[in-house]
Amino acid sequence: MIKGWTGKRLRIDLGFQKAWVEDIAPADLRQWFGGRGLNASFFVQHFPSPISPASPENPVAFAAGPLTGTLAPASGWTSIASISPILDPPRYGITRMAGHFGASLKGAGFDQCIIQGRANRPVYLWIDGEEVKFEKADHLWGKETTGTSVAIQEEKADRSVEVLCIGPAGERRLPFANAIHRLSWTGDHLGLGYLFGVKQLKAIAIRGKKPITLHDPQRFLNLCLGLKDRIQKDRKIRRLRESGAFSLLEREGGVMMKQGTGRLPFGSEKQWAISLRTHVSGRQSCFSCPVHCGVNIEYQGGYFGGIHPEKAWHWGPQIGVYNGEWTLKLLRFCQTRGLDPFLAGSLLTRILEGVETGPLSEEDLRQADGIEDQGEKAFFILHRLIDSSRKEFDLVASRCPENEDLDVLADILSFCLVVVNRLNLMTVSNMIDLVHAATGYALSKKELRDTIWNILQMESRLQNKQLHPTDESPLPHFGEGQISEILRKEEHHNESIIHGTAS
Repeated sequence: MIKGWTGKRLRIDLGFQKAWVEDIAPADLRQWFGGRGLNASFFVQHFPSPISPASPENPVAFAAGPLTGTLAPASGWTSIASISPILDPPRYGITRMAGHFGASLKGAGFDQCIIQGRANRPVYLWIDGEEVKFEKADHLWGKETTGTSVAIQEEKADRSVEVLCIGPAGERRLPFANAIHRLSWTGDHLGLGYLFGVKQLKAIAIRGKKPITLHDPQRFLNLCLGLKDRIQKDRKIRRLRESGAFSLLEREGGVMMKQGTGRLPFGSEKQWAISLRTHVSGRQSCFSCPVHCGVNIEYQGGYFGGIHPEKAWHWGPQIGVYNGEWTLKLLRFCQTRGLDPFLAGSLLTRILEGVETGPLSEEDLRQADGIEDQGEKAFFILHRLIDSSRKEFDLVASRCPENEDLDVLADILSFCLVVVNRLNLMTVSNMIDLVHAATGYALSKKELRDTIWNILQMESRLQNKQLHPTDESPLPHFGEGQISEILRKEEHHNESIIHGTAS
């Protein structure tokens, strides 16, 4: 019996309104470890050449790793892949989504879900365990994401149902539209809302409660409890609890200033962060994560969640807005309308700077120039972008992170990038030990390096790129790169501990 994984792939055709289950070979699961590898492998086998993002045949793939849905700290992320409309020319794109969606997918009995086809009218998918239904969504079409999520949960009489849905931006097939999970978590930099919109898929609702079998449950539990205890005692986490998640903004701000994207008058960013903290009413976390880096906000008599430091930055100092009230208003608009916070923020920045004007009419530009307050001007432009009849926009791809190797490693094993990279609270050895206890697969560090390289090679072929082990790039090559250096440092540290104990 397969441990950790379910060994099942759910296939869905919206046009024929049919769903069926396929077995995933154990060798494939062990070869690719997490959802990112499973998705790339599927596309290499079935769609080696790009197709139109608007084609009914274009798949949207969701996949989880062997630890998703377990007690493993920070392992709740979901890998998503499709032919993306934001890439020029359109080609294979990937993203990941925080939250609880992947855990519910595993709880329903699936490691992967592939959605194809186009419905002849608005629908939403209802996945209740292994039962799949195609529900009418005409009454939901036009609703904002908050109203959609609540309406579906009320229809199913279950507030624990996980809903991933689009808003008006996705229905209008804007390329910078997004799908929203739990009113806050998003799969960014892919055009996910557009992909749902062209398929007339309003939402995916999942209820999954099947337990996940483990290879060595006691060892796995001990590893999880030890890691959670270490994370909770970490000084960075203590500071986060004392100062709130917006304490992470100091680091994010420093990174963005280094990349040349910040424009901060002295002290303005601090006052801006303080003004945001006054609205904090609680914290939010992904499935089985002790960090709780999401923030719940009380604003204008209501509540909304999932305000993350990096997203807040993109709708604050990044666009020259230092008023916390306007940042919250812009973020709330993004969430309810279903916009990608990074793509929409990047487009808005270029418009405000005069670099990009195409989406707006001359009359819109004149009106925007007459608005003095930067927050009010940004809100006006954002409304015009949503209402624009234009469907093609010059969108800028995301920047590579400073520590890209760690992001790649965390993403492939389906771990939270913030915990692994930004906070450095989990080592490569920790992740290998958890995978072994869950699946029984004794993964060596060389096998990990080789697998990462093989996945990156598959993705490069799908994106019509060429990667070679001699390329000068930040990607982890055989025996080179940051991951190898991290492993060497860990080995040296472990040897020092052993020698010190012996002495």
